[in-house]
Amino acid sequence: MDRRADALSDQCRRKYRSYAYASTWFGCFADVLPESSAVIILYLAMLGASNTLIMLSTGFSGLVSMFLLIPASCIVDRLGPRKVVNISCTLACASYLLMSAAPLFGTAARYVVLAGCVSFCISKPLWTAAWYPILGDILRPSERGDFLGFMRFSYYILSGSVFFLLGLAMGKKPPVWLLQLTVGVTGILVLGRSFFISKIRLSARELGKYDLKKAFFTSVRNAPLVGFAVYTAFLSLSFAAVLPLTLLYLKNGLGCGDNVVQVLSSAGIGGSICGFFCYGKLVRSLGIRNLEIGIHAAYILIPLGLFLCGENLSSPVIPVGGLLFAGNFAFACFSCSVSQEILALARPGNITMASAFTQTYQMMGTACGRTSASLLLGNGVLAATWKFWDFSVSRFQTIFLLCAGLALFCVTLFFCLPSVVPKHEDYYNP
Repeated sequence: MDRRADALSDQCRRKYRSYAYASTWFGCFADVLPESSAVIILYLAMLGASNTLIMLSTGFSGLVSMFLLIPASCIVDRLGPRKVVNISCTLACASYLLMSAAPLFGTAARYVVLAGCVSFCISKPLWTAAWYPILGDILRPSERGDFLGFMRFSYYILSGSVFFLLGLAMGKKPPVWLLQLTVGVTGILVLGRSFFISKIRLSARELGKYDLKKAFFTSVRNAPLVGFAVYTAFLSLSFAAVLPLTLLYLKNGLGCGDNVVQVLSSAGIGGSICGFFCYGKLVRSLGIRNLEIGIHAAYILIPLGLFLCGENLSSPVIPVGGLLFAGNFAFACFSCSVSQEILALARPGNITMASAFTQTYQMMGTACGRTSASLLLGNGVLAATWKFWDFSVSRFQTIFLLCAGLALFCVTLFFCLPSVVPKHEDYYNP
């Protein structure tokens, strides 16, 4: 993996990094729209979807990726990264165009949007499985942290700026056609991702010789990788529902207008922008171990803070917006650290499976976290309100408290972090 990058000149690697950046700029709107922006949430609400259905839509990505990331790694080896990127982008474009046309289906419109979400989520593991081998071809180890941080910083500042302006323009009750247009244009822009990846000259690969079983067990026998994957799964489970649930809480719990929800979701994207911008500097100044411990602490304190933001505050929207910003900042750093650890832990020649293996665990946690929140909201398991000291707590706040408690429990998994225990002495005597 490293030898391919070393074989390229500095000028060539800079050019290919520019193409890689550009590919993410065209695809960023599609990646951000279902989870970090409020557009899909507002679109579904406008089409009559329930809170349960809306939260369920945010969990499709993790649910689908959980099952498809490992098979996708096999597809990448069979067809090559470039061809898989083309398939992924075409499917993503078609998915967004289907969602844009949903109102034409009448009473079934909200289910058409859900079908489009599922279809787009199928395209994501294909892109992810192809993306890591591409990075392996163009990045030296010393370039990974800065590349990942700036890449995500740049595409979030682009998408955040656009969605912020959209929030200002849409008003309290935007017309359906405006959201349709936003969704449709997003789908068309994804095709630019495929165009720029096609301009990167990838190393020759022997296609069709992939031994899925061998690659899988190479990852399974890599104890630090497995430990990190398990930790990632549980921490994702604790925090996955927090950010989309915050947007839903603003809309249906605090009664904010659509424009306020969209503007605050853009503030959340601003948190991601700052997180990605600062990530490289934080790694160099704190070290990966201290940064990962700090992220874990934030995953406990942020949902705990959201739990306390209710009717006890005269204006809860401002602190909720601040916590949304902080939550996205922490999540940005977490996603960068996961990518960096995957590249560091993957054994030579096994990066595709290592990334698929780890992200399968991560998506398993994400899917379970968001699906559980959806079921808790819709099945009447939680009391609509209950008293905490002298103020009333809604079911949204209850879920925030549960998320904080689960993140606190995950402290017991600190020793699964390779940065905490960098040297392993595996021993087994049955």
